[in-house]
Amino acid sequence: MAQLPNRVQLLAQLDVAAASGIVLLEDRLYVIADDLLTLAVYDLQGARRQSIRLLPGELPDEHAARKAAKPDFEALVAMPDNSILALGSGSTQQRQRGVWVQQVSTAPNSVVVDLSELYSALIRELPELNIEGGAVFGSQLYLCSRGNGARRENALIKLDLGRVMTSLARQRLTADSLLSIHRVQLPELDGVPLSLTDLTVHEDRLAFSAAAEASANTYDDGACAGSVVGRLSPEGTATELVTIASDLKLEGICSAGPQTLYAVADADDANARAPLLVVQPW
Repeated sequence: MAQLPNRVQLLAQLDVAAASGIVLLEDRLYVIADDLLTLAVYDLQGARRQSIRLLPGELPDEHAARKAAKPDFEALVAMPDNSILALGSGSTQQRQRGVWVQQVSTAPNSVVVDLSELYSALIRELPELNIEGGAVFGSQLYLCSRGNGARRENALIKLDLGRVMTSLARQRLTADSLLSIHRVQLPELDGVPLSLTDLTVHEDRLAFSAAAEASANTYDDGACAGSVVGRLSPEGTATELVTIASDLKLEGICSAGPQTLYAVADADDANARAPLLVVQPW
């Protein structure tokens, strides 16, 4: 890892590789990895404290087989009732499942959620759907679709939170929760288009992370030219972009208090360890 800018501090190297989302609840950090069937729980220094099983079974060890079989949990959202919602990317039919973890801090209960109805509605507008992040803001659940396919369509998706909670109780997300879809225009970083990787609510505004990954489609990985964080309006206008690192693919961010974010990155290498970062971008 190249030298980090002054605004970024390496807090720990986590014991997962493909970290893809992070949320903070009370004094614990919950991290999802897109190639695992468990949710990792850490203290605020990055020491593992617990594992929460999301799906039964095991994934193959071989890289290509594992990539094809994984549920590809890319978005992790802290819900208003202190539950956690993990969402598959939707980039293949295999990846249209989520898991709703209830009673997270006491007796975790993982409920599988069918995302196919909502994702089918989204795919009609976003053929290269690739859900990568989400955050609850006010009475809406916002999701972001990463534009790392040929169409380069970054999008901010707004869902009605009340309808989301009602449909979650039926173990699904339904199309009637969809309120709007806004395209998000992002620049390039060192000649590589930026694409959204996560959302969080920070200082009463939406914040986002984005990575410049030279990938030809939403399935295959590519070389990463770096990552940024920025602010995002509810209509999808990006502002205040700040470059975080030239060689990190930031995949998850969450608010850590005034002026500070926690962040995790994915090196696309099963033998690498995901860094846990403290970022003070603004």
